[in-house]
Amino acid sequence: MKVLFLAYFFPKPDNPVMGTWALTQAQALVRQGIDLQVVSFTSWVPKAIALSQGARTYANCPDTYVWPGGLTAHYPRWLYYPVQPFKQWAYVNPTPYLQLAWWTAKHRLMQCIDNYQPDLIFCHHTLPNAWIVAQLPAAYQRPLIVLVHDFDEIADGRHYPKRRAAMEITAKRADLLLAVSKRMATDLQQQFPLATVKTLHNGVNLPPKEFAHQPRPAEIQNKTVVLACALFAERKGIPILIQAFHQILTKYPDAILRIIGNGPEEEKIRRTIQQLDMGERVQLVGRQPHNQVLQEMAWADCFALVGWDEPFATVYLEAMAAGKPIICCDDGGITDVIEHGVHGLMVPPRDQTATANALDRILSNHAECLTMGQQARHLIEQRLTWDAKAGELVSLFDQIRKQ
Repeated sequence: MKVLFLAYFFPKPDNPVMGTWALTQAQALVRQGIDLQVVSFTSWVPKAIALSQGARTYANCPDTYVWPGGLTAHYPRWLYYPVQPFKQWAYVNPTPYLQLAWWTAKHRLMQCIDNYQPDLIFCHHTLPNAWIVAQLPAAYQRPLIVLVHDFDEIADGRHYPKRRAAMEITAKRADLLLAVSKRMATDLQQQFPLATVKTLHNGVNLPPKEFAHQPRPAEIQNKTVVLACALFAERKGIPILIQAFHQILTKYPDAILRIIGNGPEEEKIRRTIQQLDMGERVQLVGRQPHNQVLQEMAWADCFALVGWDEPFATVYLEAMAAGKPIICCDDGGITDVIEHGVHGLMVPPRDQTATANALDRILSNHAECLTMGQQARHLIEQRLTWDAKAGELVSLFDQIRKQ
């Protein structure tokens, strides 16, 4: 089966951590025997004005790049920029910006379909990728499956009529809408009752075995490590996690909170650490390559991220695959598959006291912590590897083709 895979949030050679889940999903589809061609439309940025690291990522991106596993990704340029202020302008009334994206992408997209002759088109996100597919002339149309990844991507259609109208164009055109959590699928079905909607959870690759045998660095030797990894944004709840850790740290003098990431809330996070005088107990290690994140998970004792409205964050799956119990909020997509007290602990969003209690329980009972981590790893091995999820997706591809 030949599948055209459209994903604008896809890794680029200068930013391999951008959308790693899209790459690993694509690689898993190839392992399932799918003849896959990835097209990741990329913002056109002249090198002469590419001053920031983000701009250079776009400017230096090659037209074609071969990722491990022999997966080739094409990066044609378009005049669509998913960054501020353009993103904010287009969010409430996206159609003019989508039309510009279509105008600059249509010839390359139709050329790709002419040359490749796919049996099916698979898109990440309703806007912009699936919307531009919906604009294709009839001769270029193929069965279309759309995978949605973000709560706000759906929920904000209730608040912004023009955004919902654009999403409805995609919903009417798509043969199947997929959501990465049950909560998202329910919201999609309520807003677009005539659409066919199903849930398909994300997956994860099992970590390399050698990570488990690498010795810890000096700064975490003989420590109990609570690990967090996230973009430093308000929704990720990093200050709440720090404050909760502060509540219980005197009981556990060997425990440290180690945080991977960066982002717009970094100054607030640093202020929180400073105000609580936790400089020696909280380690900010910055943004790290994906393999280093996986290594940190192997070194950790548990993983905690109390962000709210987490769609189905693969970072939880990666920690579970490393055999670590997780602490998460009870409103996220990961709660579709985990059980409280079995694979980790759930807390209400923005609840510092509940988060402190969860940390206390994890740190006070080493045997329970190990057992939950083992159960988490077993769940991944049984149901949530990328190969297992890709197999489910291929079955859906077959069903749609046969309709």
